[in-house]
Amino acid sequence: MRAIAFVAASWLAACGLAHAQAWPSKPVKFVMPSPPASSPDRYTRYLAERLSQKWGVPVVVENKPGATAMIGTEYVAKQPADGYTLLSTFTSYVQAPILFPNAPYDPEKDFAPVTQTMLAEVIMEVRADSPWKTFAEVIAAAKTRRLSYGSFGNGSSFHIYGESVKRAMGVEMTHVPYKGEALILTDLLGGQIDVGFNSIGTALPQIKAGKVRAIALVGSSRSKALPEVPTFPELGVPKLNGGAWFGIFAPAGTPKPVVEKISADINSFLNQPEMQKWLRDQGLEPTGMTPDQFTQFIKSDLAKWRLLIGELGIKAND
Repeated sequence: MRAIAFVAASWLAACGLAHAQAWPSKPVKFVMPSPPASSPDRYTRYLAERLSQKWGVPVVVENKPGATAMIGTEYVAKQPADGYTLLSTFTSYVQAPILFPNAPYDPEKDFAPVTQTMLAEVIMEVRADSPWKTFAEVIAAAKTRRLSYGSFGNGSSFHIYGESVKRAMGVEMTHVPYKGEALILTDLLGGQIDVGFNSIGTALPQIKAGKVRAIALVGSSRSKALPEVPTFPELGVPKLNGGAWFGIFAPAGTPKPVVEKISADINSFLNQPEMQKWLRDQGLEPTGMTPDQFTQFIKSDLAKWRLLIGELGIKAND
């Protein structure tokens, strides 16, 4: 029996290796569960161009936004486990199932983690012509009238950031959910909302154009892109001491050699000076992980968000 088991294991390993060596033999698709023009969308397209050159096949990006990234995520979970349909996503991947009991996917069972690609810096912002120049002034205004803030969906990380600010500062603010972060900026500039949350990469062009003012940064240390902007912990919101992350997943059951090849090829690009500069100019910090490292990270991140969301009593419909 031991001999049979050994032979079977060896045969499966050989099949997996052969699969990896033959992969890819047709176009590869990254599904992005947010609209075009967001930070994760821009970096995914940048990465796809380079992977297409390396793999010798078309690598396309398809946007499937909505339901706090759950529409696109569920779609990938149901695709064949062959490495040809991948999910390029972000922190909401672990947050949404905590806030939505009926979420259409299990973040630990339905996917094979490939690699974390980078960390993203997130800011709270107002229009540049707003009377509020500091976080203290925003909070003072929120104590006299109910301000509104935008996030990229109920249960999203930006939603959690907004609710964290409300509870830490003892103010009420109306949450306005959007299907993507670029839409937050559009309505902020149009005067439909008072405050927005955005990744630095998305907001930076408007900040440089003098149309948006960054008020505070999610994280434990200041941004190299916007060093003058104080962090939330500096301002009395200690829970907002960690930014967002981006990562790549394959459907559960994808052959391990294929997952490892995709991970290694993506990480090789993340280590290139040209790509690191491009990402850092967008307020993104390249990371890179092996599939096993990313699997452990997802477990710990789920535990972290369960604790924080539970402590804050945040509900998806807040």
